[in-house]
Amino acid sequence: MLGEFEQIAKIMAPLAQKARGAFGLTDDAAVFQHAPDQEIVVTTDTLIAGVHFFAADPPETIARKLLGVNLSDLAAMGAQPLHYTLNASYPRDIKLDWLKSFAAGLKAMQDTYGIILLGGDTTSTPGPLCLSLTAFGTVPKGQAIRRTTARVGDLICTSGTIGDGALGLLVAQGRLEDQSGHLLGRYRCPQPRTALGVALSSLATACLDISDGLLTDFTHMKKAGEIYLSSIPLSKPAQHLLEQDSELFATILNGGDDYELLFCVAPENENVLKTIAQKTATPITVIGRITTGEGVRLLDQDNNQVPVETAGYRHF
Repeated sequence: MLGEFEQIAKIMAPLAQKARGAFGLTDDAAVFQHAPDQEIVVTTDTLIAGVHFFAADPPETIARKLLGVNLSDLAAMGAQPLHYTLNASYPRDIKLDWLKSFAAGLKAMQDTYGIILLGGDTTSTPGPLCLSLTAFGTVPKGQAIRRTTARVGDLICTSGTIGDGALGLLVAQGRLEDQSGHLLGRYRCPQPRTALGVALSSLATACLDISDGLLTDFTHMKKAGEIYLSSIPLSKPAQHLLEQDSELFATILNGGDDYELLFCVAPENENVLKTIAQKTATPITVIGRITTGEGVRLLDQDNNQVPVETAGYRHF
């Protein structure tokens, strides 16, 4: 097994070679600049084996998820990805091949999303694998999208499809079967909507990413709303499973791990959404509307209210 500094030099330093201020990961800290008309957006997440992923998951998919969940937070703020730092606490029996595959997963995400490693810290631990990543992005000054700034009458929209990550977790646990592999892939490797987030920075009145479940995350907008059950976009594998067991809809609504964007736009901008969807190659669906009052109402196709429970993922 390589020592800490050998790991950094041989495996991680190549990921930082395009960041001039990273100094090849040979210094105590990194330096970077940004334009005076831009603001820096910073987000951080920690993933722990046995909590956020399975210890036996392929290291490349663990890396993709680690970067993906942070990129999703940048996307929710309308930020363009720039740099990231990585703090990794590896079990003492970690293998060199595992580290190389993990770095390959990071590189694949870097190449796709244009983000570069800036530095970090590497330690060993007697406990489970623990990975903490901090991502930096830029947004035009004053255009970062907030969670709680939607207005009454705004349309509630979502990207992609809902529930795939939560159903994928059930597949990983052996509780569901999905021959397509789509659901497990969505759970292991979320697809952050960075291009969409950037496109929404001057249009969306509010935005966040769906990590803890559609209904729970909507409550973080601190607004009342109505969501149309029949409009919630589902993938074909999710539809297939739902046809077999209708009770899975609660998992779809509350399970989390979607990492899609939940955002609001003024109704007069609805036509612009089609152009943005095409430009960013991202499906967009209008699923509801911000209303007066309190809470969220889930409506069926006959406009009848459906009992709803907002019991998304909670750490404590």
